[in-house]
Amino acid sequence: MSSGRDLTETLLALIDQLDHHAARRVTMAWNPADPRVRCALICAAARRPVALSGDFRDLTKAEREELHSVSQAWHDDVWALLEPAPARPLWPALVRHAEFGRMITGILLHRADDLDDSVLLACLEVAFPAVSEEDADKDDLFCGTLGASLTLDSVARTTTRHPRAFLLHGPALRDAVAAAAAELTGEVGEEGIYESAWDVFETLAGVCTSPDVLRDAARCLDQAAPPTWQRHRRQTPEWTAARSQAAGALALNPFCPPEALTLLAPFLGETVAARFIEHPDELTRDTAARIVNQALERAHRTAPASPAPSHQPAIPAVPSDDNLAEQNDPTAALSAFLPLKGPAARRRETAQAILNSRYADASHLGQLPAVLVLAHTEHAPAVAALLLQELGDRGEAWEAFRRSALRLTPNAPKALGTLIGESRAGTP
Repeated sequence: MSSGRDLTETLLALIDQLDHHAARRVTMAWNPADPRVRCALICAAARRPVALSGDFRDLTKAEREELHSVSQAWHDDVWALLEPAPARPLWPALVRHAEFGRMITGILLHRADDLDDSVLLACLEVAFPAVSEEDADKDDLFCGTLGASLTLDSVARTTTRHPRAFLLHGPALRDAVAAAAAELTGEVGEEGIYESAWDVFETLAGVCTSPDVLRDAARCLDQAAPPTWQRHRRQTPEWTAARSQAAGALALNPFCPPEALTLLAPFLGETVAARFIEHPDELTRDTAARIVNQALERAHRTAPASPAPSHQPAIPAVPSDDNLAEQNDPTAALSAFLPLKGPAARRRETAQAILNSRYADASHLGQLPAVLVLAHTEHAPAVAALLLQELGDRGEAWEAFRRSALRLTPNAPKALGTLIGESRAGTP
């Protein structure tokens, strides 16, 4: 027995000397049955290659491409050892490995599609740990715009591949998004922003569900300027176009509050601005209409003479509350726009306009996208009454509804009534 243990320890010591290429070759040829041996081979492969441990400043394009190839081969080898069925029971322990856990976690989150809840949660806890006050005070090498870009991109990739991530680890993910947004807006406010960095705001818009964070981002965008050393120059058309695209992404987030839209409206392109010409906020509506009118004037000035186009019937817009008040039955007038029709963007615009009306009631709310209804605080009492009526005292149905609601993405079209019906259907 002792000699067997000694042999295993000697074998583990030898495995520890392997690089990722050798670890993969040994595993493929041997297919070890001993979990300790397989785990040791995976850890050996997960060790950072020597080629990736140097100083990467002032590299040529060819040298950067070579490093990328080395990194890609390293990740491919580690995944080749993690993917087979015999390795999967080892995933929970490997994710929590003191030295290689973060690297293995990244591989699993970005390559595995079938993580069960326990493994996915373990990965999320490693990749997005709860931030304590002590951790928040520490200096981070990757801070400011760069750190925000890395964090937001990681959240976006993770939640796209694993939609249950927000359900399992929502508070920490939302805290990570908020912290990254604070890093981003702080640096932009102090040092300005390069044209190439505006896409970080677009990534933020794709993962943020906090009106407060979106409001801060809009305020930052409104006051942003090029980097301090470029301030003597005029803003370039490319810089202005990049800001406009970022403003559009933030404005189209369904959690964007009215005060943020007011700040973003002057920077919207005409295509996005056209979606807000019926917005209930007067300043946002007027600004959007001005942008669209200016675009039409430019088109008329530059377009060559051509035969008059055939006119397609326009989709009617939801009337304002003042116009609805003049009708015999304002509630029925709103109901005429349901079920929602037209392209996805038009359906969301119509849904938002109905929600913004004081004449909207429970009969309308059930037919509108759940993600928009649940984010509209003015309808919270009506939504609560509707849920009580439909779900009653069935705890399983309430839990099913909660899980489904947390899975909703910002652009999810599923209606509130459908969500409630599915929650009831799965419970006795």
